[in-house]
Amino acid sequence: MTAPSAPPAIAHAAHPYVAQVERSGPAAITGFVYDPADPSAHPVVELTIDGLPVALARAEIYRPDLERAGIGDGRYGFSFVLAPEAVSGGGLVQVGLANLAIALAPPIPLDRPAVTRGSPGGEAGSVEWRGGLHVSGWLAPGRDPARLRARVWIDGELIVEARPDRWHPRGRGGEPPAPAFVLHLPDRFATGLTRQVIVTDGAGTPLSGSPLTLVAFPDPLEELAARAYGPDAGTTAARARLFDTLLPRTLPFDQLRPWLRRYPPAAPALRAGRSAVAIVGDGPADVARTRDSLGDRPDPSWPVAVLPSPDRIGFDPADLLAFLDGAAAGSDSLLIVPAGIILEPGAPGRLAGVLEADPDARLVYGDLAVGPPDRSTILAFPSFDYERWLEQGYGALVFALRPPCAAEAARAGADSLYRLANAQFDDLPRARAAVVHLPGVAGILPDLDLPAATRALAAATLRHLEARAMPGEVQPGRGAILPAVRVTRRPAEAEVSVIIPTRDRAACLARCLASIRPALDRARAELVVVGTGSSDPAMAALLDGVRAAGGRVLAEPGPFTQARLINRAVKSARGALVCLLDDDVEARGDGWLPELLSRLGEPTTVAAGAVLRWPSGLVRSGGIVLGPQVAASPAMTDRMADDAGYADLLRVASEPSAVTAACLLVRRTAYRAAGGLDERHFPIHFGAVDLCLRLGARGGRVILTPHLDLVHHGVCDDDRGLSAGARARRARELTALRARWGATLLADPAYNPLLALSEPPYTALACPPRAQDPRRRSLGAPAAMPSGL
Repeated sequence: MTAPSAPPAIAHAAHPYVAQVERSGPAAITGFVYDPADPSAHPVVELTIDGLPVALARAEIYRPDLERAGIGDGRYGFSFVLAPEAVSGGGLVQVGLANLAIALAPPIPLDRPAVTRGSPGGEAGSVEWRGGLHVSGWLAPGRDPARLRARVWIDGELIVEARPDRWHPRGRGGEPPAPAFVLHLPDRFATGLTRQVIVTDGAGTPLSGSPLTLVAFPDPLEELAARAYGPDAGTTAARARLFDTLLPRTLPFDQLRPWLRRYPPAAPALRAGRSAVAIVGDGPADVARTRDSLGDRPDPSWPVAVLPSPDRIGFDPADLLAFLDGAAAGSDSLLIVPAGIILEPGAPGRLAGVLEADPDARLVYGDLAVGPPDRSTILAFPSFDYERWLEQGYGALVFALRPPCAAEAARAGADSLYRLANAQFDDLPRARAAVVHLPGVAGILPDLDLPAATRALAAATLRHLEARAMPGEVQPGRGAILPAVRVTRRPAEAEVSVIIPTRDRAACLARCLASIRPALDRARAELVVVGTGSSDPAMAALLDGVRAAGGRVLAEPGPFTQARLINRAVKSARGALVCLLDDDVEARGDGWLPELLSRLGEPTTVAAGAVLRWPSGLVRSGGIVLGPQVAASPAMTDRMADDAGYADLLRVASEPSAVTAACLLVRRTAYRAAGGLDERHFPIHFGAVDLCLRLGARGGRVILTPHLDLVHHGVCDDDRGLSAGARARRARELTALRARWGATLLADPAYNPLLALSEPPYTALACPPRAQDPRRRSLGAPAAMPSGL
């Protein structure tokens, strides 16, 4: 009764069904059952252990092997995951048709090892507990579609499942990435009790790392300790705070509405201020929607004006001036938004309150949500990011500013939301004190006309550059949610030295040199290769070629530590700009160096780094976020390089707090003033993070650009692949990073406090959010390093 290409199955004379049952993993019982005479039937099967009913399931899981064999639609599979105590207790498992007393296969003894097809854990994927109710992992690529689903089981009950929606690197980064997932368990499991969780693929095969043991609390453990011990919490509260930091609770982005109800922002602290509101747009329905959301503004007498606009972005400056000189005269702040935005309760008062309380602030902006009101997700922004503002205008869609500032910009011709906003930092040195970010969702953004918004942003950015007498070009980009443009400044006119630390990896270095040579020749850049010396004939021949082509080779005997070698090379370099480059980086095209040089065409920028990708196309580093695990974590590593990234971050340049030194162009004067790489405390790891933070603490800007194509070869970063000595060294350097930058690691100005400190970042909401106070872009000074580190 079984089709020729179908999997092995049993056809019973006593009933019409064809079935297969197997133990596909230590706790997984899977199989299929179908009636050849009635392909539309999907019977219910029952699992018993020693004759006692345990679970029911309908046979409706898709089995591509059955469909390929021509058996209906292939949806005849079932899967059970047994609780750990059931497996450890032994016994006989039987699967039969529910209520019919028909066994589908012989009993399966649980006291014998599982007989599986291959290695289920290694083949199926891997999973980790990330803290709270958050688990994440990856599934083996190339498997049947039915298996590409992650399922979480507790006590034999299916709790939650999801399809992969991101990626995970494998091997040396050249292999196709694995489909990855993030799952959040329901709140009912946040009881403070340990839970054993089994995670399987769609066919019921447990993933490597499963079963997991997790514990989650209904509130932050520090709050529970404070309630339990009061003022005597002391060290208990400190330990609880550490637990919350290392294993944070999170919520998925699609739970934004429940999250906002649970963690509402503080009420505005307005005293006697009066604000005005300008709505840009003339669609009656859009205007009405925004007016309705203003209903709870602190003072119903606030004047409201509608500035006619076909695209909800541009307006006639004369209309704005008429409003400011008329109904809005005497107002302390002006809130200006596109028509159609639904403002969050209290948001207008919170924004106006910042201007009232902070006399140095000229403009304050908030965060946004996008999507249907009941299913919206968050666009959580950084503190003032000048580069990103030029290329995305991210803060110009819900902001408040002082009316005299608005009037000054309008009189100068500001005719769009984007130009009205970026006119406030035509005087850039003053902008870091004048522009304030207020964390918290200010409103739900309507769908934008992206082509029109992109044209308006490009025009506003170009006019801003002209106002600053900054030569440059602005080209339209490809935003997915927000508009995007690309700014190209006149490159810095200075000699460049490209520094490559290397050891006995001749093939890597040869590939790197061949790929960067066209850009070096165009820029007439100096090439400096630095190492500890080599006895490899292939390396010796390669270095001879470097010398013959006009480059320099430095030999620094001693252990290979990148910080030491780079510092020696920078000291001897001729260039006013130095580009640090790993020997396993490969340039695709010759535009990478001009792009970095263009970023340093802005005088306030002291360093520029690159978004790097694996050979597979997966992002290897999209900037570095401070905070996860009280350390530093590369961002966007679950995204392909051609993806837009969270809030379109992979489409525009930005200003993270740190970038990797695998490709870093830096002003030599700034590098030396900051002390260079700290070869004592960070000889191998975290040196670039420490350097970027010291550059930032001195007022310099470090930029990340995605507008180039650099492949970073090498093995996937994983502590489990390090030797015991290397792990100990990394641990020592992490301790030093925490000692010097502990406060900054917990309050990254480039990362939003509403976002979880998860790995990778930008994947979940923080529960609870961190401080939501108004903030400027600033980095604190490094702490003195304790003796003995």
